[in-house]
Amino acid sequence: MEKPKLRHIEAIPAEANGQKIVYLRDPQNLSGKVLAVSPETLIILSQFNGKNSVPEIGKSLSRKFGDLIRNEDIETLARQLDEVLFLDSKNYRDHKNKLESRFRQADKREPSHAGLSYPNNADDLSGWFRTFFDKAEETKPYKALGPKPRGLISPHIDYRRGGTSYALAYRELLDGNEAETFVIFGTSHYAEADNPFVLTRKSFETPFGETGTNSEIVDILVESCNWDLFEGEISHRTEHSIEFQVAMLQYIMQGKRDFKIVPILCNSFYELVNEGKSPREDDRISGFLDTMSDITSQMGDRIFIIAGADMAHVGLKFGDKEPVDEPTLGKIKERDIMSLTRSENLDAEGFYRSVEEEKDWRKVCGLAPIYATLATIQAGSGVLLDYDQALEPDTGSVVSFASMGFYI
Repeated sequence: MEKPKLRHIEAIPAEANGQKIVYLRDPQNLSGKVLAVSPETLIILSQFNGKNSVPEIGKSLSRKFGDLIRNEDIETLARQLDEVLFLDSKNYRDHKNKLESRFRQADKREPSHAGLSYPNNADDLSGWFRTFFDKAEETKPYKALGPKPRGLISPHIDYRRGGTSYALAYRELLDGNEAETFVIFGTSHYAEADNPFVLTRKSFETPFGETGTNSEIVDILVESCNWDLFEGEISHRTEHSIEFQVAMLQYIMQGKRDFKIVPILCNSFYELVNEGKSPREDDRISGFLDTMSDITSQMGDRIFIIAGADMAHVGLKFGDKEPVDEPTLGKIKERDIMSLTRSENLDAEGFYRSVEEEKDWRKVCGLAPIYATLATIQAGSGVLLDYDQALEPDTGSVVSFASMGFYI
């Protein structure tokens, strides 16, 4: 391989038998493989940027460490990475093209996390969810908070850590909900497309069955935009942020009525944050959200908006130099609550600026879907239902998440 280039790969620090190691994982799960490497290997991988040849990498590393780094060893590492599709190479692109072709031809989006993040059996998954709702009732007995719920912010963290928070959100659908269509704005964690929103017409399948997509709304959105809303559609294939919401919806709506979804993946607002610009200054974002807002207004009680969104991602696992400590956790909570208070007030710009002003120090992966929800929902107020932090002592990292209901 002439100039190896590493794809966007997660590096997760860990310990095994008292030794520090790093797990390398493809977040798109194209190969299903995980590699364990030494921390020193990461220094070599930092040179895999597509600009340096193997001899150049060897010379650079030899100068840096004063030891000879053999080209053969670098080539072996590159081959191993290429075999598991961690490099941006012909092997990876050929494999990706085949997956994309199969995905485009499929009528439905099959569950990518059933059997991994949650049971792939409907009865077992129902048991999981019942436990979450029972715990939610113990934590905070249910009381209707508004005349009609019009939307939710729900976590998309794994059910094991966030199950009770999911339940605190979705039980708001038990009373006063008449929706036939649920628009789900989900975080697109690793999409390679440039467009701010990514649609699909595919139905979504979970162990509970298949839920169709409202193609009429998709068509309206497509007709209103002069850019390709399906560019990067392959990112729907393995993204969990919408899948987890669909399973919860199917559980809470079973026996009530049939419904459809509009699955919308939201790409990062990072460039806007970096430039200090509002999403409203991007014509693609503002045009799309204006159309979605018009649809929401016209459909009234028949439509419901959901943001599948987590909050902060801070610590070694997420590229920070220091592990989180108690003062850091306190600062995260303070900033999160400020952002969520602006969400309660349906202040989309205020919510965005609370993240932009700190240059996304918290790395709020729910920035785009929460902003999109606040900009399109037809509601009078929001109520914070839950807030929590999932601390990972082994990696010195934390993910925070919240649930919120919006009401007329």
